[in-house]
Amino acid sequence: MKELKKDKLYKKKFPHNHKFTFNNEVANVFEDMVNRSVPGYDFLVDNIGVLSKNFYQANTNIFDLGSSLCSCSLSALEKIDHFNGKIFAVDSSKAMIDICKKNINREEIKFINSDVCEIDINNASIVILNLTLQFIDIKKRENLLKKLFLQLNKNGVIIITEKITLEKESDDIFFKKFHDFYKENNGYTKEEIDRKKIALEKTMIIESEQIHENRFLNIGCENFYKWFQCYNFVSWILIK
Repeated sequence: MKELKKDKLYKKKFPHNHKFTFNNEVANVFEDMVNRSVPGYDFLVDNIGVLSKNFYQANTNIFDLGSSLCSCSLSALEKIDHFNGKIFAVDSSKAMIDICKKNINREEIKFINSDVCEIDINNASIVILNLTLQFIDIKKRENLLKKLFLQLNKNGVIIITEKITLEKESDDIFFKKFHDFYKENNGYTKEEIDRKKIALEKTMIIESEQIHENRFLNIGCENFYKWFQCYNFVSWILIK
């Protein structure tokens, strides 16, 4: 098993106006960062592959939007028997795409450095937005999902994972504290956790479960299911 580059980015102080971005520094330690920060991440990625295997339609494509280091793309590719389409791994971070091009040699995956809002999908039975929507302007989220759902093949699915806020204030406080404890238990200091929170404030805007599910209804999707929750992280599958 390869040794991950350790995330030590927020051990140092940043200027007050510093914003979190998926630059080279982040991309180089992203695998360690996400595994130590997102509860159940390995299970989540593994089972996105399982869902993809179940819903994949022969001779169609998969779009992994906000693909980062392509863990979901690779999970789907590993689990789907006789995959005969193309996986389009799309990310706005050039640093992420460059690392993928360097480390992943699979002809089934096409890497695209682009804003996911600018992408049109074609002949797709699977669309993956794994911890992606929360980094997109709130005003653009519904239009993006509406477009994707419209362009998705019949019986195709969109898999969406998001960090959420809880409607009940006491529940939200509990899960936020527990999530901080989770990160501390994985070796982050309170200072690192607080610095990263400040950096993420204007970059990652999270919403409640109800807001997400209302949006699913607004785009015309009535068949959606919450299949995963760990602390304040939730994943849904939307079926067309």
